[in-house]
Amino acid sequence: MSDDADLEPYLEVVARVSELARGAEASVDSPVPACPGWTARHVVAHLAGLAQDWVAGYLDDYGSDAWAGAQVARFEGAQLDEVLAAWSVAVGEFADLGPSPIGGTPAMWAFGDAVVHEADLRPVLAPGTQVPDDAVSLGLKAAVARWRAKLAAADVPPLDVVAADMRTWRLGDPDAAAETVTTTGYELFRALFGRRSRTQVEAWDWSCDSAVYLAAGLPYPFHWAASSIED
Repeated sequence: MSDDADLEPYLEVVARVSELARGAEASVDSPVPACPGWTARHVVAHLAGLAQDWVAGYLDDYGSDAWAGAQVARFEGAQLDEVLAAWSVAVGEFADLGPSPIGGTPAMWAFGDAVVHEADLRPVLAPGTQVPDDAVSLGLKAAVARWRAKLAAADVPPLDVVAADMRTWRLGDPDAAAETVTTTGYELFRALFGRRSRTQVEAWDWSCDSAVYLAAGLPYPFHWAASSIED
């Protein structure tokens, strides 16, 4: 059975994204800058298909372009209400899912994907709005942990990541002297999910040359955005 602590945040994202899509249906065929080649309709189709794949256990190549592309193609020609209805049905089955074969819970993984795409969709469907702070903070919990492991594998010096409006994370040896980078929680959230370019991240307040940290990259399947994204 799914952990309610993971399931409830996912259900909240599903509700917010569904409301955004229904409230701005005239914009669902507009391109989403953070997802090159996709419209808002494609993003919602991906989220619906991802939920279906978790329920069906289709996790091969999880996170790959081909995996996500197949989800979008599954809803080719479908009306928005049909896509949202299919998503709702799949989400309703999450409570009965067992442990994830790739660690964590299915709802935890689905939340991470959905909250990132909620942020992608808001500039198109609800300009001037952002993902709620509590959802950003929860998204960062997993993202920072995975970046910590990525930097450790690259054997870079310890780094204190300061989200001035949230908290500070130590990445690396807790007892060693550390370099520091300061930004906002939202910017960190967007960057660690590949929605900021190297140039944008270099512009944060670094106590050192950022090159060694940026060269380490981001955890699969993310990478620094090819061009700057403002959202």
